[in-house]
Amino acid sequence: YTASRTLAVLDRRTGQVKWQIDSRHGFIHNAVIAGGRSLYCLDKLPLGLEKRLQRRGSAPPSDYRLLCLDIETGAILWEKNTGIFGSWLGYSQEYDLLLQATRPSRDMVIDEKGERMVVYRAASGELLWDKPILFNNPPILHHDEIITDNAAYGLLTGDPIQRLDPITGESIPWSYSRNYGCNYAIASEHLLSFRSAAAGFFALDNDGGTGNWGGFRGGCTSNLIAANGVLNAPDYTRTCQCSYQNQTSLAFVHMPELEYWTFNDYIWNGKPVKRVGLNLNAPGDRKADDGILWLDFPSSGGKSPDLPVQWDTTGVRRIRRHALTMKPNGWEWVAASGLAGTLRLAITLAGEPMPAARYTVRLHFAELEQIHPGERKFDVFLQQRHVLHDFDVAAVAGGVNIPLIKTFEHITTEQQLFIECLPSKNGSSHPPLLCGIEIIQEDL
Repeated sequence: YTASRTLAVLDRRTGQVKWQIDSRHGFIHNAVIAGGRSLYCLDKLPLGLEKRLQRRGSAPPSDYRLLCLDIETGAILWEKNTGIFGSWLGYSQEYDLLLQATRPSRDMVIDEKGERMVVYRAASGELLWDKPILFNNPPILHHDEIITDNAAYGLLTGDPIQRLDPITGESIPWSYSRNYGCNYAIASEHLLSFRSAAAGFFALDNDGGTGNWGGFRGGCTSNLIAANGVLNAPDYTRTCQCSYQNQTSLAFVHMPELEYWTFNDYIWNGKPVKRVGLNLNAPGDRKADDGILWLDFPSSGGKSPDLPVQWDTTGVRRIRRHALTMKPNGWEWVAASGLAGTLRLAITLAGEPMPAARYTVRLHFAELEQIHPGERKFDVFLQQRHVLHDFDVAAVAGGVNIPLIKTFEHITTEQQLFIECLPSKNGSSHPPLLCGIEIIQEDL
């Protein structure tokens, strides 16, 4: 059972019972919450008992109720007797609103389905909105949003939350995704945390995709708790048979200088690209501080809104270093990996031919191998125009592992961007090396 006959409020200092109230049917455990100076609760049968009645041909009781009680005295401040459903309440102190819903999950409480949400004004019980919404995670209240397992809705309206597609600039539904695994998503001010195969997260203030902390998994019960700058991960896996390298309790602090990589659950719709980055041979996607989404190419880090790129892999070698080995300039996580060889890339920027558009193209380089100036020289072409002659990364950057960016404006294309890195005609002992390609449409 997931309900109790009686609800009691105790003085936490003395342990004495201040007041108690008996239910008509049962106070649902996931629907007893405190907010402000009130206590809210659902008095109804659990779904399992309702289904038992249905199997016997009986209708569920008609006298369910949603109560708002004075937390000091237990007096009923308001009561709702119609439209009572579900097993979940949430309270927003910021907006003084009460959410009524169900508590679905991918691996527990299997009877419950997320199909409806209702929001009331908490002070009066006035109905604000009532909408059919499909979800599969206990609803998370985060400021003026309700976050579910893969979407978000406005707390004040129930309407789907939108965001700008970082590639096309169009409005698309906000979403995130996670890989397989038990437990459910929970939130802090800046972070969603959950199991996504290993321990997973989604940074709410970056909106750059789903990432992982490798080597250990989230608990069968949600255990990745962010509080006061520390991510706590007590071990909730003692009886689990999943095989992961580390089975221990641990805690993390934020270290922005470390690498992190993500994957994204939406696809490119073929509309003209406004801005994007291709991070060559990177282990995943990453959203930069300026809002540009950098896609791993070739794709290796999971789902991603990949752009079609035609290229010849013959003789191309992949190189990757850790960003901490690079001289920091804010772009070391782009420069730390690359493709070495004769490169011919045709990057599709629109699903269909478009009116000629001008782009700024920034090419990211770094010398990632222990060679000296003069040992790697190559030519670079954009749209078949020769833009770099006998380019020597180590000489121009001043050494190895130093990020370097070359910017080219007013590059015109109607559908595809052509980039070539070819060995110098004057001879070179090492092949061309390119780390990243940043493409930004001009006159936005």
